[in-house]
Amino acid sequence: MNDFNMEEKDVYKLFNDVRIEESEFDPMDEEVTDIEKQKIKKNLKKKIRGQRKFKTLKYASIAAALGLICTIGIGTISPAFAENIPILNSITQKLNDEFGSHGSYAEYSEIINKPVTSNGVTLTINEIIADDSKLVIGYTIKSNKHIENLETFGLSMFLKIDGKRSGSNGSSVGNYTNDCTYVGSEEIHTDLLKNTSNKVNITLNVDEISNIKGEWDFAFSASKDQLVKNSVVFKPNIKLDFPNSIAKVDKVVFSPIDTSIFISGNYKDKEKVKKNMEVNHDDSLMDYDYWAVYDDKGVELMTKGSGGSSDTNKGIFNVEMQYNKLNKIPKYLTIVPCKITPSAVGGEGVDKNGKEVHYTIKSKKPVEISKTIDGVYPIELSQGKMGKIVIESIETNKDSTTVKYRVEGKAPYFQAQDLWIKDSSGKGVDYKSYDIRKDDSKPNEFVRQFKKLDSNKKYTIFTNDFSNVDFREDLKFTINLSK
Repeated sequence: MNDFNMEEKDVYKLFNDVRIEESEFDPMDEEVTDIEKQKIKKNLKKKIRGQRKFKTLKYASIAAALGLICTIGIGTISPAFAENIPILNSITQKLNDEFGSHGSYAEYSEIINKPVTSNGVTLTINEIIADDSKLVIGYTIKSNKHIENLETFGLSMFLKIDGKRSGSNGSSVGNYTNDCTYVGSEEIHTDLLKNTSNKVNITLNVDEISNIKGEWDFAFSASKDQLVKNSVVFKPNIKLDFPNSIAKVDKVVFSPIDTSIFISGNYKDKEKVKKNMEVNHDDSLMDYDYWAVYDDKGVELMTKGSGGSSDTNKGIFNVEMQYNKLNKIPKYLTIVPCKITPSAVGGEGVDKNGKEVHYTIKSKKPVEISKTIDGVYPIELSQGKMGKIVIESIETNKDSTTVKYRVEGKAPYFQAQDLWIKDSSGKGVDYKSYDIRKDDSKPNEFVRQFKKLDSNKKYTIFTNDFSNVDFREDLKFTINLSK
């Protein structure tokens, strides 16, 4: 199994923001050339390689990561995962549960279970879920030897829907269950789905898996019926005037697997946006592109991810913000737009000609707040203007260390994710789970599981002051949810 430390896991899960411009796939029904494929792959690999450099800057802010518009997100989970997957259970359900996305994935999955073997590697498409905006594909990769870096593998670049290819984007979680087996779940978002019938014809012509060439060709169909039928859609048509853009809330969708807010808009000065992308490598699709969302009881929704696309030539953008499934549709949602400056200072990439480049990102690193773990509780950690974390207890059992804490402040779930532990040498302790809200009836109380702390070592617990977060309560607005 790949030995990722805690910082790298956070970066993989939250920071990988590879932009795929719609113009790269225009017209959509044309084949993607080998040069274009290599460009996309190189962008992905370079972005990931660049993000690994965050390790040298101590800890990148997880909260800042959540604020970025991500088109490809990567996650890993604990080795215990392999022991907990019943053979007939849903891979997609298990993986998303590990990351706290407790939607009804298993209930709405269609079983495919189609394997294709090429050059000693077997790719199996296990299951699929579809609706009007996304596909969720569960898959397994097996080989007769260990394959490196399957965390960077993605299906979206090989995807066609009803014979058409689009600049799709999404997120991916996965894990090595042993040296020769990797299981993953990829959520792919594309505009092509909204223009299809309820039956979607899908082809995947995969020609490379982590530098192994081959032919893994699939053709199958998926039905949107069940997920669409059991989703509730509201179209509030709210317009927002941000400093650099005009945005509109097109619809809010409550589905059995998540909650989504769809936004479209246009830039007030598209040339300024172009220049900002070129000079500052700012991949934000719109102003204040992280939204803290609260239900009618004031409970903050758990963020699942966000993504979108833009056409800077036309000066337009589309964004989808995702949150966890809600058991009950609230009377309204309250939104606080936020702008989060990344805490990193640089990276690597490729320019429009495919040439490797090094660049500096406009950044602001928040201040770390820490206290020594000495067995005396509660431990209080300030989070600046956002609020504070109060550590109630830290307990170690035979295979893990559990931190129980509550958050007081403006956005408790948002704040709760920025909690980590380091030993006396400054090495971070790996998380065992990203699922931190265990009791919906106590939304400000959290549990964070780490790998087992060594009783012979001294440790420090950390958060940060969120000084890189512009939490715009003055821009707060409400979405009424009534038909």
